[in-house]
Amino acid sequence: ATMQLAWQLVALVAAAGGVRLQRVALKPPPHASSRGTLRRPRPALLLRLRGGAEDGASEAVAASEAEEAPLSPLPDADVPLPTPAAAAATAAAEAPPAATGCWAVLGRVWRLLLSLLSPSHEYAKQDHSDLLGDATQTAGFAPDDESWRTQRKRLHQVELPPPARKRVLRDLRRLKASVDLGLFVDDAECLTDWVVRVTGANKTIYAGEIYRLRVRFSPEYPLRPPEVRFLRPAPVHEHIYSDGKICLNILYGDWTPEMDVQSMCLSLVSMLSSATKKSRPPDNNQTVVLTQGQQAGSMQWDFHDDNC
Repeated sequence: ATMQLAWQLVALVAAAGGVRLQRVALKPPPHASSRGTLRRPRPALLLRLRGGAEDGASEAVAASEAEEAPLSPLPDADVPLPTPAAAAATAAAEAPPAATGCWAVLGRVWRLLLSLLSPSHEYAKQDHSDLLGDATQTAGFAPDDESWRTQRKRLHQVELPPPARKRVLRDLRRLKASVDLGLFVDDAECLTDWVVRVTGANKTIYAGEIYRLRVRFSPEYPLRPPEVRFLRPAPVHEHIYSDGKICLNILYGDWTPEMDVQSMCLSLVSMLSSATKKSRPPDNNQTVVLTQGQQAGSMQWDFHDDNC
């Protein structure tokens, strides 16, 4: 009744102004459905003010315009879904802020302590093939193999006091005269970092095999033994690790100032000559991985074999 009264009032006002009013029924578009259309509040009647038009023409125009005006689809219609990045950004924007305060700080400290105290075995999961060396190389260097030149990443250059320098020069002269013993100085341009070639003795399992020792001197020489290790490939011996470290007592605590580089090299040749089979130490892999970058002189050795 209220709508009818309002319509009559608007019609009287329009008639007084010379304007004709017309009722137009809204029709849903052909593609619309109860699920895919936007529900708009009624009225289902459209008031249109038109002047000087015929009734039939105005009805046709109103109907056609109503049909041409599509309604916006609902969100559950066939519309493109948001991308994962957009959804993640929206979720991050709507996420509650991180907890702050004393409890948050205590939680971070607790997680840090757990990470420090928990054992880590990441080193065992890594590929240590380069660190352990090529297990197929069991016969030393080839005669024309010069790969040893690139194994010294940096020369061990230290300033020697006059007594130590005099002793190192004496050892160098004696070693250069030991060619008939199977010892040869490949490089001594740096007085404190030598490369000595060692050849396996005849009638041994290392006969004719070529190996190279790296000998580094400290300012305390000869009171302190030189740092000695094999360059790769190192001899396959039960007291020589694949990274070149040597388990021999005279290289550490049993060294005496009366010894020199020549006697030390001859002791190594004797150790190789006494072997009856080629094998690595039982703890080779673990020792090589765990002592990477550590000097052999700073390690704690257990000399349990009196025959070497």
